[in-house]
Amino acid sequence: MRDHNIKGRILLITSMHRDTPRTLPHYSASKAGMTMVMKELARSLGPHGIRVNSIALGAIPGGGFARNMDEMVAQIPIGRPGTPDDVAQMAVAILSERFGRYVVGTTVEVDGGLGLISWIPPEP
Repeated sequence: MRDHNIKGRILLITSMHRDTPRTLPHYSASKAGMTMVMKELARSLGPHGIRVNSIALGAIPGGGFARNMDEMVAQIPIGRPGTPDDVAQMAVAILSERFGRYVVGTTVEVDGGLGLISWIPPEP
């Protein structure tokens, strides 16, 4: 994009585990690394008219969350898991010029407030 003078946007999808430990260190480390890549790209590409941001997901059914979803939902402040539509609407907002034109190098959490509580049980 930069080399061809194309202005635009890059959106990475990450997880709330970028800065909240989980019981899988390699997963959390990869999400933390993705956040730093996003910030570095935002800093270097911003002057070229390329906005880079990310969305950090909370409890969206599927994958590892399916195992303990009922327990997790009971703790989510808004009382329900997220949906793909919740994520899509935020993505559209961040990517749009109407709502996201001054949003650069940041991560927006789409987690229903799950990041506000400590939901990971302590290890034995």
